[in-house]
Amino acid sequence: MKRLLPKTLTSQTILVLLIGLTFSHLISMAIYSSDRAEVLTQMGGQDTAHHLANIARMVDQTPMELRPSIVSAIDQEGFNVWLTSESPLTHDLTPSPNINSLRDYLHSQLNAPQKPLLHVRVHNPDKHLPEPTLSHWFSHFIQGVSGHRELQVSLRLGDLDAEEQWLNFAVDIPQSSSLWSGTSILSMLAMTVAVVGLSVWVVHRLTVPLRAFARAATRLGKDVDAPPLAEVGPLEIQEATIAFNEMQDRLRRMIENRTQMLAAISHDLRTPITLLRLRSELVEDDEERSKMLASLDDMEKMIASTMDFARQDAKAEERRKLDLTALVASICDDMSDAGHCVTFDEPERHLYDCSPLALRRAITNLIDNALKFGGAAHVLMKQDQGMISITVEDEGPGIDDDMLEDVFQPFFRCENSRNPETGGTGLGLSVVQSVAHAHGGHIHLSNRPQGGLRAELLLPV
Repeated sequence: MKRLLPKTLTSQTILVLLIGLTFSHLISMAIYSSDRAEVLTQMGGQDTAHHLANIARMVDQTPMELRPSIVSAIDQEGFNVWLTSESPLTHDLTPSPNINSLRDYLHSQLNAPQKPLLHVRVHNPDKHLPEPTLSHWFSHFIQGVSGHRELQVSLRLGDLDAEEQWLNFAVDIPQSSSLWSGTSILSMLAMTVAVVGLSVWVVHRLTVPLRAFARAATRLGKDVDAPPLAEVGPLEIQEATIAFNEMQDRLRRMIENRTQMLAAISHDLRTPITLLRLRSELVEDDEERSKMLASLDDMEKMIASTMDFARQDAKAEERRKLDLTALVASICDDMSDAGHCVTFDEPERHLYDCSPLALRRAITNLIDNALKFGGAAHVLMKQDQGMISITVEDEGPGIDDDMLEDVFQPFFRCENSRNPETGGTGLGLSVVQSVAHAHGGHIHLSNRPQGGLRAELLLPV
């Protein structure tokens, strides 16, 4: 059922409005048709009652032996008149207010000194079922009231002490037309066109800012320095836009403050490192001096890596379209020329809009990790379902499954020693993840069944 429902806000709103207004329109038309039928019954009954009263006075004043011929002359199709010795209406059905008013109206028209015996009912000879069924109710709803209704009147003639004689009438009364008349169908079509047209216009105006929000949220993950949203639209949309722009401004200031703080720390650390390097030159023990200088070199490398990682989010490299296949191939060629075991199954060209330096650094980090921990790097590249995947596989021991997500944290290293030659600084995969997110993609790690680690960089086309 959910698959049949529309997914966009515009179509859902139009559907809800259309269904709601259609049902309310049908119910209103049904109520109108029912009220119209009651009004027609009452008006038609009163007009007929005036005619019946005139006939009843005439027949009542005619000698009894002449009454049958007069009644026979009056009797016709749709206006039946006959005489009986007993009333065919032995009892009244449950009277409605309209029936009571018709009876009172007949009494007033007869101008009799005392009220004669009188039975009145509105009869539907086509309805035989004691209880209306669902199909009968639906037919009544669609077609209006039954196609044949008649007013039945039975009136006692003459003096109540004389021989009993009843004058009977069965008169067709006006009926309401079908609910589905040409006017009602035209009204329904006009309402549908108006609802759809106005809904499309209103919902489009409301959803345009929402689409802008979606685009801005996607763009924020790639470029925190993107221009703010225009604060237009309804009041609620303006308030949400102001909140979004303030959030983007806070994120931008936070990143700038983090970069400035790291730059200040780096600057402050370089001074004592330089002093320590000078003092280490005064150490007479060659072995101890070499260890001190190596530690200072490691500290400088860690500071430089930290600054590069911090700047990765802060700097806004200009994006441009390039041949991504050629970029990956050039990195692999450089690694191979340096004597490393790197293979690349070069596919067809893929033009991609990206930050070239950042993406080069991310791919280089993946290949460096594969060479450092797996001894070889096998690079694959393909495009499928709107994504370009760059896969780097190695032949190493892989990573424990419970660490596959932890390795993306800054300074996390699977190798417990603090030696950067074996464990690195712990920022390589963090940089890769940052670059992937900046391009709207992500990085996924998994252990290969035959051994080794598979790193898959996914970038949206």
